[in-house]
Amino acid sequence: MTVGYELREGVAVLWLDDLARRNALSRAIVSRMFAALARSRDDNARAIVLAGRGPAFSAGANIDDLRDGWMEGREPDTDPTRLFQALTEEPRIVIAAVQGAALGGGFELTLACDLVLATPAAFFALPELGVGVIPNTAAARLQRIVGSRVALELILTRRRLTSAQAEKLGLVNKVVEASADVVGDAVALAAQIVSQSGPGAITAAKRAHHGHAPTDWERVRASLTEVPRAEWQEGLDAFTERRAPDFDRFWRPAKGG
Repeated sequence: MTVGYELREGVAVLWLDDLARRNALSRAIVSRMFAALARSRDDNARAIVLAGRGPAFSAGANIDDLRDGWMEGREPDTDPTRLFQALTEEPRIVIAAVQGAALGGGFELTLACDLVLATPAAFFALPELGVGVIPNTAAARLQRIVGSRVALELILTRRRLTSAQAEKLGLVNKVVEASADVVGDAVALAAQIVSQSGPGAITAAKRAHHGHAPTDWERVRASLTEVPRAEWQEGLDAFTERRAPDFDRFWRPAKGG
């Protein structure tokens, strides 16, 4: 299983459930998340909660899938950015319940949600530049939350944020107590919201909110192809081989012909 599903109090809980890969956003997870979203509509779920099984919320993109198509714009139907777009444009409330690492694509997954709850053990980082790729969705969505300079600093330095730091920056709405059930809290919050408003008003509020600061999703997808192939191949090879990447050679001026 890579995606689990359950219905609680009229709220659909979608579980990232690939412990062997720390819930990395593989093609299988992306495809099954779309299926779970469709199932939630069939079940008339009034809101969505995203959660991760095990110690990690999501460790980011699947390295094998980055090598095999995503960096060059192939396999568009299982591209994580299409999932992020679908969640952003979802008419129902979407809440992330983060209990551990939200790295790279896992961090970006939270940026596609309306609200984020986290435990004290949760942490957030964008490590992509260190492996020769870019956080293309974060480049589009992060700055509207934390501001341009902070967003670029987080992307360039790849520094890790604790849940408390993320809360101060507005990336997390609330840090729950260590002993609390963050998924239960997220379900309770979603149930409270939908019990006090009609579906049309919630949808209209979300559309208005995103309409004032729209995301250019085609630009998000195209930006991955702007990274030189040699650089991302070196970065991903180094990650797989558990060594430091050699980016120094790409800084050297090309020899004249």
